[in-house]
Amino acid sequence: MQQILMARVERMKHAVKNWWLLLLLGIAVLGTGIFIFAYPGISYVAMAMTFAVLVLVSGIVSVVVAASNTNPAMGKGWIMAGGIIEILLGLLLIMFPAIAAASLPLFLGFWLLFRSFRMIGVGANLTSLKVSGGVWTIIVGVLLLICSVMILAQPILFGVEAVVIWVGVSFVMAGIAMAISAFQLKGLHRHFEE
Repeated sequence: MQQILMARVERMKHAVKNWWLLLLLGIAVLGTGIFIFAYPGISYVAMAMTFAVLVLVSGIVSVVVAASNTNPAMGKGWIMAGGIIEILLGLLLIMFPAIAAASLPLFLGFWLLFRSFRMIGVGANLTSLKVSGGVWTIIVGVLLLICSVMILAQPILFGVEAVVIWVGVSFVMAGIAMAISAFQLKGLHRHFEE
């Protein structure tokens, strides 16, 4: 029994060592959200391409984090599946910028929808492991879910301007949530080093 427990602790140590990748991603997403609010008049195509690159980078980082995660309780499956979807979506958006610009609200809405599901799943895993902040991760995931639904509904109801506002709000929230999650993982990492 002691051996099983020690093996599990070793796997968990390995799973949280890349906490800083999530922090970098959170800073990039937060910065993008602030940029959207600071320069709302920027070309819609430029926003689409920035988004495409961010989705691709987010997918790559997610796959790296999932691949280095040896503890299935830490959400490896959720992170890997979301990362693969993000890579495919990012490549599609980069290869076809006109399609990206025309369908940006749909892509943004569904990307944030998948990210919210992933956050809810990871938050549930953290909560089941009694990690502090797991409930907050679930709450932020639900808020991001609401934002994604609003983005998907806005082009029909209010037009592109409303989409830009909801995208900015969603990116700021997602960036903050990723940074908080990274510091939670850092705390776990520091705990394992002791």
